[in-house]
Amino acid sequence: MIDFIYSLMTDKRRGAIFFPFKFVLYLVSLIYGSAVFLRRILYKLHIFNTRKAPLEVISVGNLTLGGTGKTPFTMALAKILEEDLKKNVSILIRGYGWDEQEMLKRNLADLPVLVGQDRFRSANKAVKLYGSDTAILDDGFQHWELARDLDIVLVDSRNPFGNGHLFPRGVLRESKRSLARADIIVLTKNDGSSGGTGSVRKEVGNINKRAAILEAAHVPKHLYEGRARLIHGLSAVRDKRVILLSSIGDPLYFEETVRGLGAGVIEHIKFPDHHDYGKKDIEKITAICDERHFDFIVTTEKDIVKLNRLGLFIGRYKILTLVVEMRILSGRENLIDRLHSLYTR
Repeated sequence: MIDFIYSLMTDKRRGAIFFPFKFVLYLVSLIYGSAVFLRRILYKLHIFNTRKAPLEVISVGNLTLGGTGKTPFTMALAKILEEDLKKNVSILIRGYGWDEQEMLKRNLADLPVLVGQDRFRSANKAVKLYGSDTAILDDGFQHWELARDLDIVLVDSRNPFGNGHLFPRGVLRESKRSLARADIIVLTKNDGSSGGTGSVRKEVGNINKRAAILEAAHVPKHLYEGRARLIHGLSAVRDKRVILLSSIGDPLYFEETVRGLGAGVIEHIKFPDHHDYGKKDIEKITAICDERHFDFIVTTEKDIVKLNRLGLFIGRYKILTLVVEMRILSGRENLIDRLHSLYTR
């Protein structure tokens, strides 16, 4: 059912037979949009209060449902703040996706990651327990309870606004006009394969003329074999037959990345974003693998974290995890200047 609804949201199902379903989703999206608008008004009128924590708060968020690279960018931003600006950083997350929580803790072992629905409370805890002067608010663009000092919004340069509709008729969490609130806009997944970011840059620039616009890409680093605790070079998948396993926001981009490394993808087993694997899923995956001739399984960091946490193993098959990092291709100096301004104003 979830896959069917998502296919309607992304217009992968076409034809008159699907119009009634899409119309129902459109009606629901009107209700959703009204609720988002009302909530924003209530905060503007101070009926609901936005609270300021005693440290600088930098939000990293997006307008769409998943797939823009918030977690990799959060890690890249944390390293810039820590290494370039010498700041004491904590990361505040809501905690609904513990795969992201585990990724952050594993890649930023020296930084506190505070989990909780009440991000104001988490921010104060970061100051009291860790002496933090800066907090990164993960997935914070639609979060109004905690005041932000800088709003960074990630936009998928290949598919910036989906079909233009709000959830659940589309993938927008709020109108693209909301980009006007952003201080920095990052165009992600800029690997040059889709003809550049010129048209997207122009569109977001028309919505927000004051924001700094950066370009970034997901860059593969290496492959990790967890059972053997071995790191392999990216050439390990070249000319190999692989099965992909993913439960992420943009599985197609993951598949294109692996193909770009020279692998022959013979099957891609996909689950919804933030899917919690169970024993039945493993039985399904193993059954598919048993029927195919291949060299190994390639999965994502988010997925291997979930599988390891649940103690799930896919038979005798070798699993390689593709490790990627977010690399800022242009605008890094503008980002650092904006960050500096938080502490010198």
